[in-house]
Amino acid sequence: MSTNDTTAPTAEQAEQVVESLRDLATQEAVLKLLAERVAAAQKDVKARTQRALDAAAERDGTERVVASLPTGEQVATISLRRGESGPVVVDEEALARWIRQTWPDEQFTETRLVRTVKPWKLAELVAQMEAVGAAKIPDPATGEVLEPPGVMWKPTRARTHALTWRKGGKDATAEAWRTGALAAELAAITAGGEEQ
Repeated sequence: MSTNDTTAPTAEQAEQVVESLRDLATQEAVLKLLAERVAAAQKDVKARTQRALDAAAERDGTERVVASLPTGEQVATISLRRGESGPVVVDEEALARWIRQTWPDEQFTETRLVRTVKPWKLAELVAQMEAVGAAKIPDPATGEVLEPPGVMWKPTRARTHALTWRKGGKDATAEAWRTGALAAELAAITAGGEEQ
């Protein structure tokens, strides 16, 4: 058909276009539902896995578990990632007053409506606390260990876990899904009521 040809499509061609659009619309609806259910199931299983890994690590030091298909083929490893703790400024005004009283001749603070610590100095102090592993600062002039108010040592990053695929693990898992070998594992994802 040339670009100058303005012949209207036949009824059969128009019906094929309509069927194709219906197929696409159905595929989009199915995939949207599947994506929503998979996202919810992934969030749920990730939280349950984290709780189980935390309990296993506390119980017997387990920090890694292998993911296997029903055939026994190992496809991935899930490893615990430790959380971190560090100094967290919880009352910047109290810290600024303390810094001003402790080092009155230095320009580590600035006065606004509320006294604040200059960002570069705050970063320096937090780094010093991280280095000693506590919410404490050694005074370079006296050597005295100071405990600044307004700073607490607490978790800064929650413990989590990561999944690492083994070589060929993704393909093996996809094939197990395609052949129905994972039907029992996937039933919970596809089951469920109407969501609002």
